[in-house]
Amino acid sequence: MILEEFENTKAVINPEDLRSHYPDFKEVCDVMIMPFSGVIVDTLIAQPESRHIGNISNINGLLPVYIYEKSDIKVAFCLATLGAPSTVGMSEELHALGFEKFIYMGSCGVLDRDLEADKIVLPTSAVRDEGTSYHYAPTSDEIDIKTEITEKLIDIFKKNNIGYVLTKAWTTDAFFRETPAKVKRRLESGVQVVDMECSAITAWSQFRNLPAYQFFYTADFVNHEDEIWEERTDERQEDVLVFWDIALKIAKEI
Repeated sequence: MILEEFENTKAVINPEDLRSHYPDFKEVCDVMIMPFSGVIVDTLIAQPESRHIGNISNINGLLPVYIYEKSDIKVAFCLATLGAPSTVGMSEELHALGFEKFIYMGSCGVLDRDLEADKIVLPTSAVRDEGTSYHYAPTSDEIDIKTEITEKLIDIFKKNNIGYVLTKAWTTDAFFRETPAKVKRRLESGVQVVDMECSAITAWSQFRNLPAYQFFYTADFVNHEDEIWEERTDERQEDVLVFWDIALKIAKEI
């Protein structure tokens, strides 16, 4: 099986080989925050605390990177592009440029109707229904997030009185193929939310021995019983910058 070909050896193309592609990329900092929300990134770009420090690029074009700096914090941020291969590829290049700690934040689909919109979710493990993770970790159905990562996030959330839900995630490449039978099986295995990157980010960060802190905020409901997609747009009332503020709280503590 192709997905059983994990090899813990050096590749032909390596992230550090691409450093020379970015001669003008001069400034980095310790923490990189990667929101999946274009609304968050566009809002931050317009703020005086943000400055453009360079671009990474691929065949789609330039991917701008910024520093957000206030008196008590300095972090980098850039838009995390959708899907496991893209997110991990970006992360590889950003780490090669010098960023050492990563925070990922984005919405997730809900499989359990008891999870309301705009709830914070901390994934403890993820079902590996994508292809990227199998090149960073041996074959398995699921991958666990390191206990010390989860415990650190719990400590930060408790310290800041942030409510959260701990659960297993289902990471899939194909959101148009979340069939009712698959959703039912995932629920039966303890999964409550679905995303597109968690298991791959986890495998990558563990392979590179890097800290990667992930949290979700709940969005649409994949209703397998009635076989309908409930967007829950009216229920999602939280300003997305609330989630950016949570990411900043994490950054201050790590």
